Amino acid sequence: MIRNLSICLLLVVVVASCRPIKDPVFNGIENVRVNNVGLGESSVTLGMSYTNPNNYRAKLKSAEGDAWMDSTYLGHFVVDSTVEIPASSNFLVPVNLTVDMKQILKNSFSALLNKQVLIRITGTGRAGRHGVYRKFNLNYQGKQDLSKLFSNM
Repeated sequence: MIRNLSICLLLVVVVASCRPIKDPVFNGIENVRVNNVGLGESSVTLGMSYTNPNNYRAKLKSAEGDAWMDSTYLGHFVVDSTVEIPASSNFLVPVNLTVDMKQILKNSFSALLNKQVLIRITGTGRAGRHGVYRKFNLNYQGKQDLSKLFSNM
């Protein structure tokens, strides 16, 4: 009887502690650096700024997706290192973006005329803690100031 009560109590505690995990909130792009420039493709490193709305730490194991600027496909990005995510705080994810230069050169004139561009990001990531990781979607669309993006170049 006591054993059954202990198991029930343990189950209640475990179920009560399982709150839904909130996805990170995208804040913007920072620290854009051009690594390699080529005619076909170039390599760019940038920081994607997020806020963790959860009150516990986690780890980002991996992420990948695609990026667009003003409806022009920029390229594919990959996060290839584990990122520590602090509890209820902002964090920066270093991203390696492979840029399709043919698409950029076709549409770069309109981007140079505007102070802001529309950035769209789609992809997936894997994050979690204590060995339990789940896949989540990365979806962002918003205006970014070009002068702030390239201020440290």
